[in-house]
Amino acid sequence: PRHAGLARVMRGPTRWRDGFVHVDELAPLRADRGLFSANVYLATPPSGGHLELWPVGFRSRWAFYANAPTLSALTVQDPDAQRRLRHRLPAPLPVAVHPGDLVLLCVQRPHAVAGFDAGVRVSLQSFLTHDGHARPLVLEN
Repeated sequence: PRHAGLARVMRGPTRWRDGFVHVDELAPLRADRGLFSANVYLATPPSGGHLELWPVGFRSRWAFYANAPTLSALTVQDPDAQRRLRHRLPAPLPVAVHPGDLVLLCVQRPHAVAGFDAGVRVSLQSFLTHDGHARPLVLEN
């Protein structure tokens, strides 16, 4: 069999009890381009380990810059920054994942994996770059 992507293995107990809120690319959202991830789940823990997606996205440079202090916390692994993010952002949307599921998401939006105490979470992840309608999607590991 062929596998495209990076294997991601998480074992409980996880470091971030509530999950680590982050973005993989910090940039304003655009309809004509973006960075996405494709995640195939191979194993999930008995509880927790689900995805959390925050329904926020800044499309204008003004909105992006006006929210820069909050957005900058999406790129650092700091417990205080994580508390501030969870306080300032709206409630996340939980997405249950199970072995065999494929989830595509825009990684320019805040997201996290909910923490878990026991078990293992295994996924294959690839990034997809959309760089305009006239260009092909680029699949990256």
